[in-house]
Amino acid sequence: MSENEKQATRIDNSVYDVIDTGNPNPSRTYGDIDYSGFKIMTGRKKLEIPVSKEMLNEHIIERYLPKVFNDLSSNIYDYKHLFNVYAGKSNIQKKERKANPDKENSIVDERHPFFMVEFKKGYLYGNDTKYSCAESGSCTDELTFLSKYMTEQKKPRKNIDISEDVYIAGAGNRMILPRKNYAGMDVTKKAPFEIFNLEYTRSFIVYSSNYTHEMLFGGIITEIPSDVPEIPKYEIMIYDHKYSYRFSCNTLFPSINGVNFLSKQRHYIGYVPFSEWKINSARIGIVEVVESILDAANMISSNEVDNVIDYVNSILLVYNQKISKQSMDGVLENRAMQLNTTDPSRPADAKYLVNALNHGDVMQKYEALIKVAYSIVGVPQPTTQSTSGGDTGEARNLGGGWASASVVADNEEIMLKESEKNMLEICLAICIKHPSCPIKTLDITDIEINFNRNRNDNLLVKTQSLQNLYSMNVPKEISLNYVGISANSHEDAQAWDKADKEAKNNVVVTQKEETTEVEDEIEVTKE
Repeated sequence: MSENEKQATRIDNSVYDVIDTGNPNPSRTYGDIDYSGFKIMTGRKKLEIPVSKEMLNEHIIERYLPKVFNDLSSNIYDYKHLFNVYAGKSNIQKKERKANPDKENSIVDERHPFFMVEFKKGYLYGNDTKYSCAESGSCTDELTFLSKYMTEQKKPRKNIDISEDVYIAGAGNRMILPRKNYAGMDVTKKAPFEIFNLEYTRSFIVYSSNYTHEMLFGGIITEIPSDVPEIPKYEIMIYDHKYSYRFSCNTLFPSINGVNFLSKQRHYIGYVPFSEWKINSARIGIVEVVESILDAANMISSNEVDNVIDYVNSILLVYNQKISKQSMDGVLENRAMQLNTTDPSRPADAKYLVNALNHGDVMQKYEALIKVAYSIVGVPQPTTQSTSGGDTGEARNLGGGWASASVVADNEEIMLKESEKNMLEICLAICIKHPSCPIKTLDITDIEINFNRNRNDNLLVKTQSLQNLYSMNVPKEISLNYVGISANSHEDAQAWDKADKEAKNNVVVTQKEETTEVEDEIEVTKE
């Protein structure tokens, strides 16, 4: 067997578990945890090659795929580690009591990363994004069809799923393709496109390294049947803005000659049918930001439990008194012992040898670590502490971390909206080119994407402020923006105007009817 075949044989579905992590620290110990091979994470690497969109063809792609895979392997290594931390396989699991290996070794994993990620998913996507007509756009029934299509494609659940990758690893990949076998399909009920959330470990998006940083192509890695079961075989599907390409290789670490071009086919979408979701340009998730802080918190909790166990099992020291094993068993059973002093100069005594931590100081440090971790990622800290009865609702929100969570979420929404707009551009391109689709003129500039986070906190104060602004003739849309009660102030202001006009018309009609009735009564009286 050749060296290449031996290398390919070693590569399976867990191929990314062992890779070159970029000269990690050879040895690092923190407390009783061995951090050998520890890698400092600074976000996922953006996959870039020095070509432009116009230069792309199968030869260029084939040439740069080995470099893409090499960069991708580092991202996948990070992803797998961060997902393990989220799922409960954190560094505290490696804890040992090297100085006292015979004593109880308590491992307490408080699973804060899991709570943080789940909170973020629910906070931003618990109520899925809604589409409305932008201020500069013309609202039509086409937007209603688009919303129906997204419901049919289960976008609410898919948004929650992809946000998991975003908050764990800093990025998530999505692909949008024309629906297959749409002949005879009712396009008023079924979307002409399909939305796929892609596995982060089996997909990638490549950008140009020039000043435009435009998206060049996206790819999907699939393991396919091999003639030799011991040697895996992979198919790589690549999509750029014009073509789809098929490549194959026998290893995910191919050399320059290890990638084989198979075929290509023209597609009509006009876009790279991929959308990358992220919350910052460095592609940093929330897990890696707080991992070391939460490792320290887990260590404190684990050592606290160890200390309690050691305290309960403290050594009993007996002074100037002989005690047999049988007598000691009686002491443990009866929880009492009798001491006899035979020499007044040497009184008998018994004491526990205790080495207890100052729990107050330890817990103060623990709470400081937890507070910092939750503040950094913008998650309200779960706490049992109660605020005083005199605190206002705003003060409670500020103290509980909700105000900070809202500020961080506002920033994340900007990036997530950009990702969703990229997805909508592809969806609209497919719809417009479909011969029977009712969406023909809707443009991305006509659509406003609205996140539906709960804005009902301190509702009484907000509505009172809104009434005051309304009485001062402040425009409705500006008033809604000031009080922060609406996720889509433009559309809500229009609905408010419409309701106001209807109410005024009803008042006018009622007044006319009352006037007519009075006039009729007067006429009857005259007669």
